[in-house]
Amino acid sequence: MQTHTIHYEVLNNHNPDTETGGGWEVEVHAAAEELQAFARCGYLVREGLFEGEALRRLRDALDRLEEREREKRDRATAGKQSWGFIPRHLMDKDEVFLELLKFRPLLSIAQAMMGPLVRLRGLSARISYPGREHPHQTPWHQHLRVISDPRPPWFSQPHCIDCLVYLDDLNDDTGAVAVVPESHTWLDRPSPRSYEPVTGEVELRVRAGGAVLIHGNLWHRALPTLKAKRRMLILSYTPSWMRASPHSGPQPEDGLTRRFLEDADFEARMLLGVGGYT
Repeated sequence: MQTHTIHYEVLNNHNPDTETGGGWEVEVHAAAEELQAFARCGYLVREGLFEGEALRRLRDALDRLEEREREKRDRATAGKQSWGFIPRHLMDKDEVFLELLKFRPLLSIAQAMMGPLVRLRGLSARISYPGREHPHQTPWHQHLRVISDPRPPWFSQPHCIDCLVYLDDLNDDTGAVAVVPESHTWLDRPSPRSYEPVTGEVELRVRAGGAVLIHGNLWHRALPTLKAKRRMLILSYTPSWMRASPHSGPQPEDGLTRRFLEDADFEARMLLGVGGYT
């Protein structure tokens, strides 16, 4: 894997909370050409992010959480077509997930695409279960549908990078993910609310431990999970000043991040939504 370094100077030296003094060195875990393609197409595939013991620990942590929240799972999936089970606030629920807070192979790409002042808007999961009568799948959708029409002169286009980390092979049995390249730049139309193929879509498949990174407004859908369970983590990065997702629900009162923040450094606090903005 090629890497390169970006040096940022951030004009916020007046902020006494800025431990970096305005300067940031980001070692980006991608080639510059890959980032250019990411900006143009709206998606980037990364294979082999987690292997061996690292992959096993993530699987085990998610399996433990699934068992603890089995009542929520059963309500979400019982006898109907659904998106599957979507547990949220994972970093508050298991130390294994909290270890992903500064996972550089993903964080560095977010910092290269949106600047050094980014936050982890959320870490959630989606577990899809096999079945042909009520297959778990998702329709075409986007994650930041807040485009104004007409667009004001100073409209601020929302940006987000959603890192879809697959803990099981992504294939025809578990349900591939389909995307429409460049659709994140289409500010004049919403994605269709259907499960049907559209012109120009691309189906993506990766091995367990790999990821598909997408711009939050890229048109995408998950194909049906037919024969094997599919476990996926979703790390969502946004500029540090963007509010938390309204879909996440309340943060657990006894969550791990609350205690972690007591001794966290500037970058960790910013990633958890504390600071990093004017």
